Amino acid sequence: MLIIDFETRSQCDLKKKGSSNYCLDPSTDILCMAALCTDTESKWLWYPDEELPQALRYAIENADLVCAHNAEFDMGIYQIAVTDYGFPQIPKQKWYCSSAQCRVNAIPAGLDDAAWALGLKTRKYSKGAHLIKKLSMPRPDGTFLEDEELLIDMGDYCMQDVIVTTAVVRATRPMTQMEHQDWLKTVEVNQRGVLIDYDLATSALDYSDTEQSAIAIKLIDITDGVVTRHSQSARIRDWLVARLGDDHAIIKLMEVYKEGVKKLSLDKNIRRNILNMIENSEIIVDDDVRDVVQLLDDGNKSSVAKFKRMLEMCDEEDHRVRGAFVFAGASQTLRYTSRGLQLHNMRRDCWSADEAEHIAHLMAQGEPLEGDVMETLSKLLRPAIIPAQGNIFVVGDWSSIEARVLPWLSDSDGGDAKLQIFKEGKDVYIEAAKAMGLGESSRQIGKVAELALGYQGGVNAFNSMARNYGLSMSDAEAQGVVDKWRSTNAWAVRFWAELEQAAKDAISFPTKKFHAGMVTYLFAPDMMEGTLLCLMEGDTIIQYPKAKLEMVATKFGDRVQITALKASLKPKADAKQWLRTSIYGGLLAENCTQAFAAAILRNALRQLDDVVASVHDEIVLEVGYDESPTVLKNLQQLMEETPSWAEGLPLTAEPVIMRRYGK
Repeated sequence: MLIIDFETRSQCDLKKKGSSNYCLDPSTDILCMAALCTDTESKWLWYPDEELPQALRYAIENADLVCAHNAEFDMGIYQIAVTDYGFPQIPKQKWYCSSAQCRVNAIPAGLDDAAWALGLKTRKYSKGAHLIKKLSMPRPDGTFLEDEELLIDMGDYCMQDVIVTTAVVRATRPMTQMEHQDWLKTVEVNQRGVLIDYDLATSALDYSDTEQSAIAIKLIDITDGVVTRHSQSARIRDWLVARLGDDHAIIKLMEVYKEGVKKLSLDKNIRRNILNMIENSEIIVDDDVRDVVQLLDDGNKSSVAKFKRMLEMCDEEDHRVRGAFVFAGASQTLRYTSRGLQLHNMRRDCWSADEAEHIAHLMAQGEPLEGDVMETLSKLLRPAIIPAQGNIFVVGDWSSIEARVLPWLSDSDGGDAKLQIFKEGKDVYIEAAKAMGLGESSRQIGKVAELALGYQGGVNAFNSMARNYGLSMSDAEAQGVVDKWRSTNAWAVRFWAELEQAAKDAISFPTKKFHAGMVTYLFAPDMMEGTLLCLMEGDTIIQYPKAKLEMVATKFGDRVQITALKASLKPKADAKQWLRTSIYGGLLAENCTQAFAAAILRNALRQLDDVVASVHDEIVLEVGYDESPTVLKNLQQLMEETPSWAEGLPLTAEPVIMRRYGK
């Protein structure tokens, strides 16, 4: 394997415009390149004013794999090396991403964070940020600093990145051949890109600016000038405390604990809970208190940032956003995530194509929008994704995929009975309500129970999900539903326990396999200080690095639990080790269910061309209008064809044709 890294400079803002636009910008150029051959330990440091060393050329041409951290960026920069400096082409299949390798190993994807989490002595040079600011970014007049001594330091920094990358690659499991191919498929999708309705996005951003100005005026009026902008979260928290007192129910809802310290938060989930409880008369407050929380929520609607991000990231010529999807972005389950454009976070409740086009016409004419402007704009996000002229979207989504996978994985009589409901085409939510003795009219309760309780969720999980569906129940009523669901789904309760016990047994008896339903656990004591492996069909591997059994204090008393490194929990800069998390049966069930559903998705993607997006369990194809009926039929057939390694899992999908992305 040849491991490489580039340092570059450009007038293009990488963070705002994204790597695709950065690599294609005419001002982007290479400052230096470092390379290391893992077979021979040979190292090279190349600058653009030098000839490409023959030994490095040979290494590039003969490497089995060419690896870079966040390799999609280096693939783009490498084309500058090919075009401007005579480097040999690298076949697409040879590219390999060490950041993706980190993600499948469930450690942080950032290079220095990965080294930190792994406890490696080899780390990135801290002076890198200073060098990038000096050499990689333009000065106010648009020119670049030319400094030979700093450039030498930049070369040392680049070589150190290669050395750290090598150490991380050697300390972690390589991607399997299938994982590598799935990463390459993601690169293909990213290079194709998704098309933005540029005019609609531009108009929407103009209207959001107008609405935020109106929000500021309202906040000033209500708070007598204490709060002047929705972004002043600390002032809003202080205003609420002063108005309501420390013991008020709303202040209690705002309480969170970070590293054992109590703080007050008004994040979007807390705002939603407060507003739902006010609407349902569970909390009685004056209108101005409600209005301040509502205005804060309106001002922070993600639509504002997302429309701005669309316009920043889309290609100036064809208005496509490229590089939006991340293979195994959710490292614990290997599910895809998105970055920049953040399609995974766009609300599913959106305007139809006709409604979106009517609103777009009103905005183009400068007409005022009726009702809640921020709400209107947030429902325009999905429809702002469009096919090219002459094309159309074919969109497929599996029906209740997780609700099918969980009982299938349990490999139990009760799980088979649950699957039979799907095989017979019955409404699983009505059947859940009936099984709990609630009757068909309680479908909504059955739906919330099925969605919230399958992974050992309790009253809080049920009530949190219930609010999303307009349900309001007391804790006692919710506990009754939880108890009934668990009683009628005893297979799930047993499966949670079986998963946890198998995982604990695996850690206690290294290298020996333990089974729970269709899931196998194996502990590898020499991998990352001891890694718990969860193995399933479909080339699916979940990892829990640095796993061990510890006595943990819980609300049920002290008990032995599995703890492991958690990639997404970044510690403070002065922390001595990466943060850990406790693992229990319900979490294991959630992880393996979502990971297996992701494997079903990847299996389909491997067989499809023209993919422009995969969002959660959804596939979006952009095809010619005339061929769409055939593509629709073929996509449904593919999605409903159960892979040989998932025999007995009933899959249902009803793809649709869309002229704009929607629900």
